Amino acid sequence: MLEEVYVDLSDKGLHFISPYNDLVVVAGQGTIGVEIFQDLPEVDAVFVAVGGGGLIGGIAAYLKSVKPSIKMIGCQPAQSAVMSASVKAGKILDLESGETLSDGTAGGVEENSVTFELCNYLVDEWILVTEEEIIGAVYQFMENHHKIIECAAGVAFAAYLKEKERFCRQNVVIISCGANISMEDLKRIFFKQD
Repeated sequence: MLEEVYVDLSDKGLHFISPYNDLVVVAGQGTIGVEIFQDLPEVDAVFVAVGGGGLIGGIAAYLKSVKPSIKMIGCQPAQSAVMSASVKAGKILDLESGETLSDGTAGGVEENSVTFELCNYLVDEWILVTEEEIIGAVYQFMENHHKIIECAAGVAFAAYLKEKERFCRQNVVIISCGANISMEDLKRIFFKQD
């Protein structure tokens, strides 16, 4: 099954490895779960931005094995919520994605993706956020923490901010999955907040 996810670039001496549809990649991403549990064994909930599902699949596979009560929260932009819609439908859907600032979570899920079953079995809840909520979360993070995060990371923060009252008095981890953001997107975020 895994052979299907590799694209033959052997004539160039290269092989394609999917950033999410590969069990070895997912296992590597699961080491984040190991680090979370080592640092905060009393963790109650983990918010993770989801595109293809590899990051949350790996993290959840480890955390649920050591503490099944942990709530894994999948976070997606409403404009590109293919995995959450697929889980809800019980099969991988071929849906078009709208335009989103969260390019790290945008797009579809490969047919027969190994991550679908992981998300279906291990993700407890899905929270969808609007583009305005993503912009607000990225801006608030920069304003409060003086750090730049990419909009995919903003998806997880926006989801938490949207539902933070429900998680009051709980030990919550929000995965900040990157700081790769263009100057054009930064300008859009700044001007939208003025």
